[in-house]
Amino acid sequence: MTTKLPLSLAGIQPQGLVQDQTIAQYHLGSQKNFVYLILNWQTHEAAMIDPQFDIETPLQALQENGFELRFILLTHTHGDHTAGVPGLLRKFPELPVYLHSEDAHRLRSSEPPFQFLHEGQNLKLGDFEIQPLHTPGHSAGALSYFLKAERPYLFTGDTIFIRDCGRTDFPTGDNQQMFDSIQKIKKLPLETVFLPGHFYAPQCATTLELELKESPPFKCHTVQELSTLA
Repeated sequence: MTTKLPLSLAGIQPQGLVQDQTIAQYHLGSQKNFVYLILNWQTHEAAMIDPQFDIETPLQALQENGFELRFILLTHTHGDHTAGVPGLLRKFPELPVYLHSEDAHRLRSSEPPFQFLHEGQNLKLGDFEIQPLHTPGHSAGALSYFLKAERPYLFTGDTIFIRDCGRTDFPTGDNQQMFDSIQKIKKLPLETVFLPGHFYAPQCATTLELELKESPPFKCHTVQELSTLA
């Protein structure tokens, strides 16, 4: 039986902040970006992933529900995933922004509040533990964030989409690295909910179990096979 998605992520439109749900998903910006909040309802602490320009809606939801934004997580530093960072830092100058050092070259400054994060350097959000996984291929410093809460979640940025993977023809992209990243992700629990960086499919989320069955990149046995996918 295919693992079911949480109801707040199982529809065809993002639901935003839903009471008592760990993940809030927003469709923001002009490039079909997803912006995510991780919500710890016990401690009322939150993290934001890949902020877009239009961050007022998630910020208002945090305020209305009594959450404190503790840090920002960047999956990579292409402009459509970092556009909201300057605005957030004007509001919260001390807010930590975590990213991989190999993606820092696209940012204007690598000084604080930018903090480099590598695989094995887990973060805490209350009693939640967020594990960064280095998943290059679309970008050399791409990170996917693994969260184990009431169930496991993976925020994949532009590494994994629903039934697809990210492009590898941008600077620092690489087919071999993408193939290796997919093999790493395949080792996660089957019930892991994948939360991609863009709204490119009719669905808002998927699971590893489903992608193993239906995603062409996940069916590739070699990097050569992966490189032939359109």
